[in-house]
Amino acid sequence: MTEDQGFVVTARKWRPLRFSDVVGQEHVTTTVRNAIRTGRVHHAYLFTGPRGVGKTTCARILSRALNCERPVDNEPCNDCATCRDVLEGRSVDVIEIDGASNNSVDDVRKLRDNAKYAPVTGKYKLYIIDEVHMLSTAAFNALLKTLEEPPPHLIFVFATTEIHKVPATILSRCQRFDFRRMEISSIVGHLATIASADGITIDEASLVAIARKADGSMRDSQSIFDQVVAFCGTSITSAQVAEALHLVDVDFYFDISTTARQNDLSGMFDLARQVVSRGYDLKETLVGLLEHYRNLLTVVATTNANLIEAAEAVKTRYVDEAQHYSQTDLVRIMSVLSQGEQQLRLNPPQPRVRFEFTLIRLASMDASVDLGELLARLGAGTSQPVGGIPMALKVGPMRSPTRPPTPSPPPPPNVVGDLKKLSPVAKRVRERSRSVNALSARALSEQWQKVLDELPEHLAFVRSTVRQGLLAISFTEVGLVLRPTGEVVYHRLTDKLPDLKEHLAKVYNAPVGVAVMKAQDDRQRAATNVDTDSSDSVADQAASDDLLPIERAIIRLFAARKMN
Repeated sequence: MTEDQGFVVTARKWRPLRFSDVVGQEHVTTTVRNAIRTGRVHHAYLFTGPRGVGKTTCARILSRALNCERPVDNEPCNDCATCRDVLEGRSVDVIEIDGASNNSVDDVRKLRDNAKYAPVTGKYKLYIIDEVHMLSTAAFNALLKTLEEPPPHLIFVFATTEIHKVPATILSRCQRFDFRRMEISSIVGHLATIASADGITIDEASLVAIARKADGSMRDSQSIFDQVVAFCGTSITSAQVAEALHLVDVDFYFDISTTARQNDLSGMFDLARQVVSRGYDLKETLVGLLEHYRNLLTVVATTNANLIEAAEAVKTRYVDEAQHYSQTDLVRIMSVLSQGEQQLRLNPPQPRVRFEFTLIRLASMDASVDLGELLARLGAGTSQPVGGIPMALKVGPMRSPTRPPTPSPPPPPNVVGDLKKLSPVAKRVRERSRSVNALSARALSEQWQKVLDELPEHLAFVRSTVRQGLLAISFTEVGLVLRPTGEVVYHRLTDKLPDLKEHLAKVYNAPVGVAVMKAQDDRQRAATNVDTDSSDSVADQAASDDLLPIERAIIRLFAARKMN
């Protein structure tokens, strides 16, 4: 069919005729051209990759390049009789076979019987078997002998999208080429060339939308391009493309992220209603929103928009929007969206409610607060906002209004907890065994200040909590006992316990046992009613005091995070 006889789809009209015309597969075309130039042509090629990336096209170009009467720079001339026969599908030396409909042993037997005859006009006889993975196991086995030792004039070219279904015995006899998925930039550039040649006006945002919809397939992008041209005519805008392909506009994603950032629950319900009323797929909307926040995360992490596949104007918007987020916030948001998309993928009942719930969770999330930053501000006695949350707190213990404050001596700057007094007999035993037991309670106490001074940066919060009275330390004959006065400090210590033990081993030159006691409130401590010695008196007194305002704020804040 020619253009004079009727419309020719873009994928056929713009099918590459030379290796240099193939887009995005330079690693394949360069290797094959060099093989033709040096005379190192293999007897079997296996082209594998996604759909619509040029596997069959390259096989046809190879067949013409090998039999062309007047090749130009190892490329087919596409003008000689041999090339025209191949292009028009009437060549007896180039046979294309559909592996799906010719997959039996009898079909392979016929192929072997015909393969022994020499080519009629060209130098080689080529068999191009498309979707070769559809051959049966028996057919593959029948092909092995011919494939391993073919006649000098015979060349096989296999093409498949499912390489894992091809037996290893076939793979080992072929020269394999893996075709890549088309990049967005390659598809956009090729579609722009096609539009310019056909006199079609289209903006960059529209081309990017078509390329993204094609999902790495050049053939799919050209089919979508034909569909958009049929809907919009010769003048195409991004809004028309979104309407023609029923896509969620990028502006809509920015509206959702802005509404979530402003904690506008009413506005989020309205946006969810628009998604349903416009007929958008709920799961695809969450996937697109997840990619939207991924783009923001790349800007925050790399400080540029080079990793975003979008038009330049859209990249600028992402750079401006990313100023309102931290890396931690974006990771939490993406985690919520991923959970919501996974639930919708299971086709649950009332998908709209689950979709709305996911968006409401985004609008209900507060900014993240770093615990280390909070403790640092507390130690500095500042009231500046931390993580977007104003903190005007009074540093110091707050007594319960139900009972009068009981005076207690302030804890030492570095050690909370007294050593148990030793009897004279115990002192003599201690002195005699000091050389053997170097990590006694007294030895641990003597080097504790060195432990605090040499804490690495990621353990600096231990020094801050000790000096502020939020962490009590008791020294025993078997190691250290840590008694945090708040649940947040307890969880932080348990998370960093392996690093803390490693640091203690470096300072004391020996492994040190560390036990972290779970924080208890006043009622729990009263219920336990456990007698303690004088070494724990200061620690118990500190634990019995009410929490500081900063501790209450931290606990409330992180309790809210667990609900998300």
